Amino acid sequence: MGRYGVWICAIILVLLSAAGVWSAEKELFKPDQLEGGPWWLRAEKLTYDAPSHTYTAEGRVEIRQGDRRLTADWVQVNEATKIARLRGNVVLVQGEDIFSGQEGEFNLVTRCGEMKDARLFLHRNHFQVKSDLIRKTGEYSYRAENSTITTCDADLPVWSFSARRLEVVLEGYATGQNALMKLAGLPVLYFPYAVLPVKTERQSGILMPQFGQHRAGGTVVEVPFYWAINNHADATFYQTVLTNRGYMQGGELRRRGYQEAAATIRGFTLSDGSGDTPVNHRYWVAGMINQPLDDDWQFRGTMDKVSDVDYLKDFNFGYMGLNRYSRELLADFGRNLEQEDVPTRISTGMLARNFSWANLTAYGKYYQRLRADDPFPANQLPGIALNSLSLPVGKTPLQFGVHSSYTNFYQQQGLMGQRLDLHPQLWLDAQPLPGTSFSGRVGFRETFFTLEEHTSTSPQDNYQARQLYDAKVSMASSWVKDYGRDSGDSKFYRHIVRPEVTYWNIPNFDPHRLPAFDPYDIGWVVRANRNLPIRDGDDPIGGVNAVTYGFTSHLLSRDQNPQGQALVAEKLWFRFSQSLFFNNTFLGLDGTPQFHNRVSDFLGEMEFYPFRQVATGLELGVSPYREGFNRTNARITFLDSKRQHLFSVGYLFVKDFAKQINVSTYLNLFKSVKTWVTYSNTFETNNKLERQYGLVIQRQCWGVVLSYTDRPDDQRIGVSLYLPGIGERLRKGPGLIADKGERPD
Repeated sequence: MGRYGVWICAIILVLLSAAGVWSAEKELFKPDQLEGGPWWLRAEKLTYDAPSHTYTAEGRVEIRQGDRRLTADWVQVNEATKIARLRGNVVLVQGEDIFSGQEGEFNLVTRCGEMKDARLFLHRNHFQVKSDLIRKTGEYSYRAENSTITTCDADLPVWSFSARRLEVVLEGYATGQNALMKLAGLPVLYFPYAVLPVKTERQSGILMPQFGQHRAGGTVVEVPFYWAINNHADATFYQTVLTNRGYMQGGELRRRGYQEAAATIRGFTLSDGSGDTPVNHRYWVAGMINQPLDDDWQFRGTMDKVSDVDYLKDFNFGYMGLNRYSRELLADFGRNLEQEDVPTRISTGMLARNFSWANLTAYGKYYQRLRADDPFPANQLPGIALNSLSLPVGKTPLQFGVHSSYTNFYQQQGLMGQRLDLHPQLWLDAQPLPGTSFSGRVGFRETFFTLEEHTSTSPQDNYQARQLYDAKVSMASSWVKDYGRDSGDSKFYRHIVRPEVTYWNIPNFDPHRLPAFDPYDIGWVVRANRNLPIRDGDDPIGGVNAVTYGFTSHLLSRDQNPQGQALVAEKLWFRFSQSLFFNNTFLGLDGTPQFHNRVSDFLGEMEFYPFRQVATGLELGVSPYREGFNRTNARITFLDSKRQHLFSVGYLFVKDFAKQINVSTYLNLFKSVKTWVTYSNTFETNNKLERQYGLVIQRQCWGVVLSYTDRPDDQRIGVSLYLPGIGERLRKGPGLIADKGERPD
């Protein structure tokens, strides 16, 4: 190497001592231990200036720490101050949230900074903030000047709020000063101070208002406020104005706990100014509770108390309606409330424990009578029931069990007293022949009554007793055949036919010589069921001497999912039954004899699922005395392959009792337009019971629901607005609703 080569090498070494050039990844701030771990810097071109302790990066620059990632076209990082200056397409990604702008500056130790010409996007609820300047003031907090807030993606959002100053706290709220609500960019409302929830989970705030126009109630405005108290409880406060009736205040408190622990209670109150109601102060309180007390004891309670017989009919709409609330309770608790037209509301409490040999239950029932001409119902408090399992009798094939209960009955006026019921039973199950089964049951029922308050129509003795025996004998067989099982395909069908004949014998008794504490003391059938065969589950208490014969048929399909798990679906269920009676009357619920024919109707029941998109049901009762059909209950439901469209028709006919058709349809017409129609009509009086029409328009960041309800006593128009991502209520409950579709085996 010559003299010039030596000088060139020396110059290069001097230059490299003053600055370094890399195009690789570099760990920053060694050996400092930063919260969250080390920061890494990567770029197409990376230069280090030793005197200023500064890195300069250009071309697809990325700075990352854990799930935090900063990208830009140009970045300068000072090792001494730990401050990064960024220019050109600056983006901070943290989890699924994005903070972007054209120019910014960040402290990589505190992870705070600011962004000019900025935009903040929170993924979970699609919350977006645009501003000339947004400062990141903490790990989960931001401050913006002259900002716009929305959940719409369009450059001109359908709705937005603009605020001169805005504070945003994740898992908290966005609070703005001098805020304007805009629709399509046009200001419509001014708020000196506005609050919007920006939590990624449940969030407190105003739920979407609902507007309506009713013939009876006038203009209706519902504005509910939702309060997410904690992870286990929340509350909703309902503010409702009805121009023809007054102001209604409501509230709902909900709690969800471990396993099945859950509680929901709501109440509404109104001073009705319409002048056409039986009472001026109107209210409704209803709710349910499921509470395990320990591993053995369970408590279940239901409350349903209302001011007058017309309340639930007058206010069965919107957030406060019985139908909507009852569906929510059924989903959460597995039980619902009585329908709006039931004039007696029932509140119950039950404390139960399961033993290895029996179940012990303490219970109470309170009946609220709403119609003055109805008799006073007998409330039940306290009540105790002990029901044993079927226990083997030594080494014999017999089994023994006891059903027993004690109930105290009281009411405001009328009959009061107690009832003690003892019902020991003996069972025998055997297989006399291959492929056949025999089951027999015989029991003796002793019921004691004591009276503390008498009426003119009740027995005058203080003590009464009733002795009944009951016997039931059944013979059945099962025939099973598989189709397609030998073809090598994983899918095959199984057909099961079960013929059965049963004899029932429970002697008749005179219910009028006994105190009528409840219908189960005086009868067990209603007029509409007088010619039906006796079936399991009817639970007659007297006056039955009959043979029931028939058969049940099941068609099941069995397949496998891709994971090899067996899937079983019921395709067809059919039952045919008829009874031959050796007496002429049943005991009615009012204690009077109900005439029936010696030979019951032919009763056919069917459920058929030919495809996943079609479900049908049919119940037919045909008289053998040339009287034609005495009963028809038919229904069919169609769904599309994605179950986004539904059409259902049901028809109920009970001779001399009911003729009614019910139609409902739900159509997902377009991606953002849905509609539904429900229609009910009774042909007994040729009256339309109820018609409902609805239209849902749903866009990316807003939606509106329009509805029209036509009832014999009222017509209602409803409008409900909603903004996705603003408000989400606690949803967790122990109740499950079974799905008739395929299920794992």
